[in-house]
Amino acid sequence: MRRIFLSTGLILAATLAPLSAGYAQLTFGGFAGVNFSNLDISALDPNESTSSRTGGMFGGYLGTHLGRLFTVRLEGFWTRKGADLQESSSSVGSFKIDYIEIPLILRVNLPLVVIKPAIYAGPAISFKTSCTAEDSTPPESCDDVNSTDFSGIIGAGIGFGPITLDVQYDRSFSSILDEDGASEVKNETWTVRAAFGI
Repeated sequence: MRRIFLSTGLILAATLAPLSAGYAQLTFGGFAGVNFSNLDISALDPNESTSSRTGGMFGGYLGTHLGRLFTVRLEGFWTRKGADLQESSSSVGSFKIDYIEIPLILRVNLPLVVIKPAIYAGPAISFKTSCTAEDSTPPESCDDVNSTDFSGIIGAGIGFGPITLDVQYDRSFSSILDEDGASEVKNETWTVRAAFGI
């Protein structure tokens, strides 16, 4: 799965360069938003559960228009993921992972007069920059967490001139744990963000 993901990303990136040079309509901008992140843990005890954490994200993008309806974006941003951990409805700890995430996104735009709705999707690679674990529930420590995470993003947005408001969902393709075991742990994150672009 990871080799397929990387190969697809390289093909799309190689395609983006000549298209952007020929079409000559580059866009760029920055964005910031709020994350509602959780961990999907496959081997939790019946009396254990996770709840979402609220965090932040910020970054920027470089894109190119492919006709009127499509835009390809290479994004880069800092984001905080993780979850709060509970046992019998009582909080027992938290797990926080900070990433630098790089998605390659295809946006489908509806060029209306006043507002510009869009839907989008694409793969992403994330690089762990820091991690804090406060519990014995898997993942038991930050040493167990991979330095990279591969995920897929889907989302929808609406544009008003140079300002865009997006809502997106981001989920790991495979477990973020470094070693194979009884439990799989995947990041899943909802994000609401605002972007300003040129």
